[in-house]
Amino acid sequence: MRRHPSKGPPLHADPTRRTIVLGPRAHELRAYVGSTAWTVLEEMMQRSTGDSDHVVAQVSIRSLAASLGLAKDTVARAVRRLRDLGVIHAEQRRSDSGVFQTGSYRLDVPTVCLTVDTSTTTNHRRPHPTTHRRTTNTTNTTDTANTTDTGQLSLTFNP
Repeated sequence: MRRHPSKGPPLHADPTRRTIVLGPRAHELRAYVGSTAWTVLEEMMQRSTGDSDHVVAQVSIRSLAASLGLAKDTVARAVRRLRDLGVIHAEQRRSDSGVFQTGSYRLDVPTVCLTVDTSTTTNHRRPHPTTHRRTTNTTNTTDTANTTDTGQLSLTFNP
């Protein structure tokens, strides 16, 4: 379906998603894993739980595929690539009845590449006082790009 050029993408704030902070060496990891695996990794990090030392995403291949608009086999290949490169570690568990539960993945991403902002569970984050801020206002939304003095970039969408 083709959208009208004057309309932006349908962006909706989801308070369950976490803010991802790109580090100064994120481009190296992105080039190393590939664009599809990077997209899957971002989605897993946004849907993860835990602190910076133990980040875990409890997601299924099908749920990742549905939220990204990709085929399940494409997502499965990307997850396998991330696993083979040591960026994520799969942990499969069974319920008390013996049925496999949703996949659990421990994310082992170098903090100089990509981290999850654990200071808040929502995407409504105020920029740090030493942050340079660029804001673009549209009819109903504000998109903010923050760059800290350490070279990290944090993208935040506020409806």
